[in-house]
Amino acid sequence: MLHAMRKGAGGWLAKGLLVLLVASFAVWGIGGDMLTSSRGSNVIEVGDVSVSFGEFQRDYQRNLNILSQRFQTRLTAEQARQFGLAQMTVNQIASRALVEEKTKQLGLNADDAAIRRMIQLQPIFQNEFNQFDRFRFQSFLQQNGYSEGEYVEIVRNDITGQQLINSLTMPITKSPKVLLDVMYAYQEEKRSASFVEILDSNIGFAPAPTDEELTEYVSANPERFSAPEYRKISYLYLKPEDFVEETAVSDKDLQNEYEGRLSEFNVPEVRSVQQMIFDSEESAQAALNQIEGGSSFEEVGLSELQLTPEDLDLGLMSEQDLLPELQGPVYNLLQDGVSKPVKTVLGWHLVKVTEIQPETSKTLDEVKDQLTQDIRLREAYDVMFRQATKIEDEFAGGATVADAGKAVGIPVVTVDAVDSQGNDASGQPITSLPADPAFLADAFTRPSDSDAELRETQSGAYFAIAIDGITEAAVRPLADVREQATTDWQTNWRQEEARKQADALLLKTTEGESLEKIAESTGSTIQTSPAVQRTGSPGDLSPELRDGLFGLQKGAFGVGPNAAGNGFVLYTIADIIPAETSADPEAAEQMSAQLANGIRASILSQYESYLQKQIGISVKEDLIREYF
Repeated sequence: MLHAMRKGAGGWLAKGLLVLLVASFAVWGIGGDMLTSSRGSNVIEVGDVSVSFGEFQRDYQRNLNILSQRFQTRLTAEQARQFGLAQMTVNQIASRALVEEKTKQLGLNADDAAIRRMIQLQPIFQNEFNQFDRFRFQSFLQQNGYSEGEYVEIVRNDITGQQLINSLTMPITKSPKVLLDVMYAYQEEKRSASFVEILDSNIGFAPAPTDEELTEYVSANPERFSAPEYRKISYLYLKPEDFVEETAVSDKDLQNEYEGRLSEFNVPEVRSVQQMIFDSEESAQAALNQIEGGSSFEEVGLSELQLTPEDLDLGLMSEQDLLPELQGPVYNLLQDGVSKPVKTVLGWHLVKVTEIQPETSKTLDEVKDQLTQDIRLREAYDVMFRQATKIEDEFAGGATVADAGKAVGIPVVTVDAVDSQGNDASGQPITSLPADPAFLADAFTRPSDSDAELRETQSGAYFAIAIDGITEAAVRPLADVREQATTDWQTNWRQEEARKQADALLLKTTEGESLEKIAESTGSTIQTSPAVQRTGSPGDLSPELRDGLFGLQKGAFGVGPNAAGNGFVLYTIADIIPAETSADPEAAEQMSAQLANGIRASILSQYESYLQKQIGISVKEDLIREYF
């Protein structure tokens, strides 16, 4: 529940996707002095609660799946590290364990009826009739990797956590009125601008720069005219696929592999299940009586619970997919059979089995090709490892990369010029380089006089790099960049001239000249922007101009870049629209709730520090970092 409270408090202040992601993991701040432990084999200990490496790995994987779904792509291990996913998972587990430990100390608990009511009342699980929708519930569980039993325990702990947190924050439902009025007036005020544009394109012909001017311009902007650092490298690369041809698979190998992985090729029995859940045994029995009287399962579901056939359908379920109380009743039914009412923590169930798919097993012949490929690849790793050991022995004896490759029979590849992005001297990607990011990172951090070293990649391959030469990054000769430099210099000259004209017009306003008079003298048209707020989209204005508009006094003028970035504008305030909470009560109420969330979050932060000191947290950071 602390997780939920902190997520709500942080949402309105969140800026950017990464902040939202971090907030969604409910980070509890854990001091660096707490991130050490040498006790036992557990990776996290919170009071008497211990979390094993396997439990941590499961939560880490679940969080990785959530992040991957949000980005709509499977994140790599390196990307997960960049997001700090391991630390997020540590904080998430610690937050949950702290609250769970404290609620146990206080003797707080939640009965099955409260859990069922909590699940059924969650809006995410309700249909358009504000009724609990079993299909939406099941879809949520599948998407987030929970079983029903796991989610029930989460809700149980959530309820007891809510009891604890509400005792701290219940009185704070709205922010103080004076705070709301000040914040609302500041954030919701709107302003519009009247302005005239001075476009770069209206400046006219730009002079041709001299060599001295071009040289000065290039020197002032070296990043735009520099060649990157290039390195000449020699390398050898070992990956298991290169050694597959050196392996062989016998019939005995195949048989042993098949027998060792037999469970992998056994598909357990699954059943297609329909389900209705009622609040009472009487309601469930009445529905069963209708079915036994001739009504179909679907007809009763629609008439009694307003559930469509799609809502009733749980899909194919193995025995382990079901709640423990349902496993026996469902798997004792014949096809098209309907169970008696069964009670679980979610209510009283009626279930129907519409299809039975018996347990099946794949024969050796059916999986022979797959097993052959797997065995050969596995043995190829062994061959590669032996070759890698020979290379390391050569390096230990002082051999160079070229010497080691020749001695072991591994080809050494030479690249005359490569930059840190993997491009050649013409700027084209070198597609033959190893794709692992560690390869280029090593090539551009390794000193030219370093000893040869064999490195292992995340994918299990090996490489060794020799630096044969380094061409330092440097500004290209003027002759090579003259055309680009001339174009950029002239563009910059027009921008500077437009800026000078705008500044000159601004000076005239200080002498009392009106915007109308300035527009007439310059042949421009006065434009008026739509009203904008301090935050959010700047509309027809550039962000710099919008910020300047809210810093102006009424009647004053300013100069800023236009929205297109191809000129400047002289602007003044056209209108100020004050914000009153009475004008939009719904928005004011929302802001009041957001401010209250912030106040609650501050209280919870203090309580968090107290729980950490009282209960204690220890984390085997080195072990987690080693694997994640």
